[in-house]
Amino acid sequence: IVFYYKLRYLILNNSRIIEMPTDQILNRGQRIAWLDNVKMFAMLCVILGHVMTIVIKTNVDLSGKIIEHFIVAFNMPLFVIISGYSNLNTFNKITKWRELIDFVKKSVIRILLPVVTFCVIGLTPNFIFSPFWFLNMILYLMIGFAVIHFAVYSIKKQHMLGVSVLLFLLCFIWVNKVWMGEMCTYYAVGLLCKKYGIFDRPKRIIFPMLLLLGILIFVIFWWCGVYVYRESSFYACNFTDLLSLNKLELWFERQLLAGILGVAMIGLFLNYNGKYTLFSKMGRYTLSFYLFHAMMLRPFRNDLIVDIFHDTWFYQYFSGSEVLRWCGVFIIFIMMTLISWVLICVCKKWKWTRLFCLGQKSNY
Repeated sequence: IVFYYKLRYLILNNSRIIEMPTDQILNRGQRIAWLDNVKMFAMLCVILGHVMTIVIKTNVDLSGKIIEHFIVAFNMPLFVIISGYSNLNTFNKITKWRELIDFVKKSVIRILLPVVTFCVIGLTPNFIFSPFWFLNMILYLMIGFAVIHFAVYSIKKQHMLGVSVLLFLLCFIWVNKVWMGEMCTYYAVGLLCKKYGIFDRPKRIIFPMLLLLGILIFVIFWWCGVYVYRESSFYACNFTDLLSLNKLELWFERQLLAGILGVAMIGLFLNYNGKYTLFSKMGRYTLSFYLFHAMMLRPFRNDLIVDIFHDTWFYQYFSGSEVLRWCGVFIIFIMMTLISWVLICVCKKWKWTRLFCLGQKSNY
């Protein structure tokens, strides 16, 4: 009889989890396959983009230029949208000073501590605005919004997301350091997507159509010569730069395209959500993938090492034609991804490497 009731409880409990909307699953802190899958997909795009522009430069070819601009158009904004989407529930739980301090402390350990570790390894003293700029930017946006959202709650005694988002944008859009001014709008998009349940349920038609719309806009921009302008890239010109140059339309164009593509990409992974796989598990460690692959790319910033690499048979062979260049890119891309994963698995084995290299207090 006891076994029967235990079995009945497990079946009912599991059925509730299966039918539970994404919002409730996120509140319970469980891993979600589609969310980790889209993070890993975005991370692979980062690694591919770096390999094809730093190691073997396929961006000298037309195909490489198109892929480079397409990846830049959505990839980093996609990460930022996911971060905003994933953290809104946590922000809404912060109602006391102690809770805000705990959030800041956990965020620093999770993100800044590994950055400091890798800056020490790479002999880079400036970890506040480090070469790993993306992680610094995410951390500062998270803490900035948490403080603003808590301040609004302290005054009004209720969470007012619209007010918090507006104040957040007004504060950060002018900040040029580590591209916070460029990325704060995407963080707001992620917060609003969470608020209004954009990704709570699959949308089989809307998300694919949105992706096609984004691709069409990208093609139009390419055809109209938008990417000829150096200012079209957020790496070259931020909001304040374009404002001073009277070219603010370029900012609106790239914001529109990144928002559409980012939401569409996330939606597609939601539509085809499945079991939690090894790929999903790897998506938990995108921060670590970013750090490890960035360290492997650092030697290619040195002209002497680049000259030595260019003299190797590998480079000589795989730089012979456009097709061979792409083959070389994918070989290095696969090797870099696998090596990063092996290093992550090694770091998970010991307490201190988990903490300082992965930003984790426990091995989960």
